[in-house]
Amino acid sequence: MPEELPAERSQLIDSLMAAQRQLRALAASDHGNPLFSINLTMQQLRLLLVVSIQGPRSSQELTHELKVSPATVTGLVDRLVAHGYVQRREDPNDRRIRRIEPTKEGHELIARLDDAGSTHFRGLLDRLDAEDLMALDRVIRRLVELAREEKGTTP
Repeated sequence: MPEELPAERSQLIDSLMAAQRQLRALAASDHGNPLFSINLTMQQLRLLLVVSIQGPRSSQELTHELKVSPATVTGLVDRLVAHGYVQRREDPNDRRIRRIEPTKEGHELIARLDDAGSTHFRGLLDRLDAEDLMALDRVIRRLVELAREEKGTTP
């Protein structure tokens, strides 16, 4: 737990948080982003992200990870199946369990969203000089390290 923050340090953190909000707002105003062309709710997108990044999940696992009711997970999965982004598959170890996994279209959608964000971020990074890039690299690596410590994971 960090020690009590001096006023200047606290102000600097507030300034960084404000800058992060401005970056998010600018990204959200880019209507060329493929995120604006998909017809999914945030909860549907969250579920698709979970199964795309973490692999197939049972409805019970999704209920726990998304912190929603089993009925909500069922509705989310039904709608994503209807869109063609996920499918239900029988668990090879327990036929009573159905695993939710992304379809090829689901993987492609996540890849398009990721590519759009990466392309935009890379363009911004490309405009920084070497000194700023090295400083940012050091800070981001440190933030990743702190996040891993917080989660209890290792590289």
